[in-house]
Amino acid sequence: MFAALSLLAAGLLALSPSADLPSVTQAAPAATGTVEALTIPSFDAYPLEGRLYLPSDQSPRALVIYVNGSGPNTNQNTRQLSADATFSYFDLVASGFNEVGAAFLSYSTRGVTASDTPPFYHTVDPQAYQTYLPEHSVQDVAAIVRTLRTDSRLHDCPIYLLGWSEGTMIAPKVAQLVPVDGLLLAGYVNGTMQQVLDWQQTGGSSMVTYCLYFDADGDGRVSQAEYENDRYGVRPALGLEQVAFSELDADGDGQLTASDFAALLAPSRQALYDAIARSDDAWLTENYPVRLTSAWFHAHSHFTPNRDMLTELDLPIVIFQGQADANVPVQDTLDIQAQFAALGKDNLTVHLYPNADHDLNFASYLSTGVWPQAWCDLFAAVAPK
Repeated sequence: MFAALSLLAAGLLALSPSADLPSVTQAAPAATGTVEALTIPSFDAYPLEGRLYLPSDQSPRALVIYVNGSGPNTNQNTRQLSADATFSYFDLVASGFNEVGAAFLSYSTRGVTASDTPPFYHTVDPQAYQTYLPEHSVQDVAAIVRTLRTDSRLHDCPIYLLGWSEGTMIAPKVAQLVPVDGLLLAGYVNGTMQQVLDWQQTGGSSMVTYCLYFDADGDGRVSQAEYENDRYGVRPALGLEQVAFSELDADGDGQLTASDFAALLAPSRQALYDAIARSDDAWLTENYPVRLTSAWFHAHSHFTPNRDMLTELDLPIVIFQGQADANVPVQDTLDIQAQFAALGKDNLTVHLYPNADHDLNFASYLSTGVWPQAWCDLFAAVAPK
């Protein structure tokens, strides 16, 4: 793993919405309906393992298919809740959709199966995981849509694709292949994966995190006084208690800005880019926070970004974007909103949440049992009108 200082400078590097959730003390309720295990063959006969969550009355009025973010995901995404308890991310998300009468489908990423081993409760088959590529993900979700369309219980249901993070890049491509009724996109990516990585690795991600905690005057920078005042008392939790301001202020100008973190990250950034270039999967597995292959990075280099194709779609699209998202730049959402407006298209709706993170503050639900506003809006988007 990179040096601790480099990771702190980078902020949140993972692109998967449920990869690392804070520890909490209150268990949340399980899914409210029934769950069925499904095996769906993809275009190459790969068996996709899904879980179909049906509302308690067994009469869904809509179907939501979750389109995974990057890295290993299972159809449960079990995580540690406390020292002696776990929870399933998808059980909880499905419960919210079931309560508004919608069915919900989650699936495991290629090469990934559920296990009982913490902290991520999954097992990765390295050979099968090599086939986890963006173009295959598009075909996988398209196969899921086609299969579920044949289920008599779902035949008349509008189908919504809920894409998160990398899933916001996959879902629109699926909509070009098979008929769906709407796209729900969270942690939105407008450009290429390389551009997201560059933003994360050159201080953009870091500044979201540091400004959230330390930028008291809202000027987009962090002064030494703001850092040392530590208005929320978070430096110990962030591993910064013994890190002096001068260690972060790389250019010595008295302000923490993206350029400081770009300088701090330069060695690890170059090591990462070099590993991708030489297809060094062993290095990536050992050093990158999310398990991804060099083939995945290379495939994304020729994957058409949303900025070049999303406006071609005429179906309803809703973006739910946290402005405290340290995984992807909020500017991506503002840019695509401007693209639609310039074309006079009215099928895009954007919801911005000032204090919401990449997970739209999912962790607060675990600790309070109350869904944050962004999640309430998500559920409401598919509820019968």
